[in-house]
Amino acid sequence: MEQINSRGQALEEGLDVFVSIPFLSGEYLTSNDSFINGTFSTTPISTSTADYVLEAVNAANLPIYANSEWYRYSSDGTTHRAVTHPSSLDNIILIFSTRLGADISVSGIFQELKQLVKGREYTITVNLHQYDILGAVGSLGISRVYNGVQSEVTECAVPAREIILDFTASSTTEVLFLNFSSDVDGDSVNISSISVKAKDYYQLPVVADLTPSGFAKVLRRKYNQSIPRDEGEPA
Repeated sequence: MEQINSRGQALEEGLDVFVSIPFLSGEYLTSNDSFINGTFSTTPISTSTADYVLEAVNAANLPIYANSEWYRYSSDGTTHRAVTHPSSLDNIILIFSTRLGADISVSGIFQELKQLVKGREYTITVNLHQYDILGAVGSLGISRVYNGVQSEVTECAVPAREIILDFTASSTTEVLFLNFSSDVDGDSVNISSISVKAKDYYQLPVVADLTPSGFAKVLRRKYNQSIPRDEGEPA
């Protein structure tokens, strides 16, 4: 019995060949690429403890179970070295870092994401301007806060043009948290956009063009009972 009829359609299972194509949709951040002088409308948050991530998120009273605006925070010199709060200009967020020996500052931004679907995959994309002053290597730490705990921190070395990270939502309510620090006193990083989108996969059938070998083009897909057999083909 033939497995493929004269029209190039599979008559039996096992011939299906598909390619998985990732597809990003939606946007789960407010003002993800529209930074202006008034992007940070709320009072800056100063942190004083070693657990500065939860301290900052709790000070902002998040979650509010709705997409929030951007918040900014920086250490006040108690536990980590004091540093200027992040600032926003047209199409840019600027985060600073200070250091004296082992005494290093922490500073950054965070925002509650729109309602997520627990177990669904999402992609974080951070685009950076050519990173500043001395060209030394700093670090942009990216994590999430949910259910009162912080996720594992992914440390991304800068300078860089683009940072892309995937994560699976552990809660419907999560806060995206970014922290910048550098080995060089007075360093800074310029962020031009931050995006969080849902990541789905589409299965597309593979078309094998074997014409140079004397074979016809074949669309390989799962057997479909509705595909009629050619006249004279056995059932």
